[in-house]
Amino acid sequence: MGREIQKKKNRSGIPKKRQKPKSKKRILNNPVIAANWDSSQTLTQNYRRLGLASKLNKHTGGVERHADDVEQLQSNRHRDDPLSIAAHRQAEQQVGLGEARIERDPETGAILRVIEGPAAKPNPLNDPLNDLDSSDDEQRGWARKGGQHGNIEEGEFEGFGDDDGKTDVVRELEARASMPAKKYKRKQTENEVAFIEKLVRKYGEDTGKMARDMKINYMQRSEGDLKKRIKKWREAGGRVEGE
Repeated sequence: MGREIQKKKNRSGIPKKRQKPKSKKRILNNPVIAANWDSSQTLTQNYRRLGLASKLNKHTGGVERHADDVEQLQSNRHRDDPLSIAAHRQAEQQVGLGEARIERDPETGAILRVIEGPAAKPNPLNDPLNDLDSSDDEQRGWARKGGQHGNIEEGEFEGFGDDDGKTDVVRELEARASMPAKKYKRKQTENEVAFIEKLVRKYGEDTGKMARDMKINYMQRSEGDLKKRIKKWREAGGRVEGE
């Protein structure tokens, strides 16, 4: 019984669905990118080498993270975080807060030198266990060992290398983008030129009568529209016999 059903399927007139092959996108339309493209590398590798971003949204994988990059990313986070100890330490260095011993001249009272004492570990949050916590150097060592597989939040990886440096390809693309675009000037068609010539030959410069002529101006173009078309026609060298 099951064999008969299979035979009916084979005799069915409904064509079988076939999956079309995946079409490759043309990514070499830009001549600058095409001239610097390396076919042996992937799209992401080529764009990273050229200094471009292959994706404008969050990373979805395919980016290898090294220990040095994770360490640099975490150090940047501590520096930007206003509640981190490293940020307060930098603020203290900028403001110049701390304890020091001053040596003065016994006669004039002028300051001879400033002797700074041992720098105490900063405790901006008044943590009683602050002295028992691991130092920043130990945290960086942990990042080098334990964070080599990218133990960071998804979508916050900032890439490799110096973000301020621009490649020659990026400079060339920026130069092309800054060039003024050639303004396109519309040309009047042959039918439009013939239409204007008929009106000018019959009415001269009286655009009011041209607008009321339902035979030639069957599209009922307004008087202002006809003035613009006639002006453009004359700028292109349009003339009628007898002028």
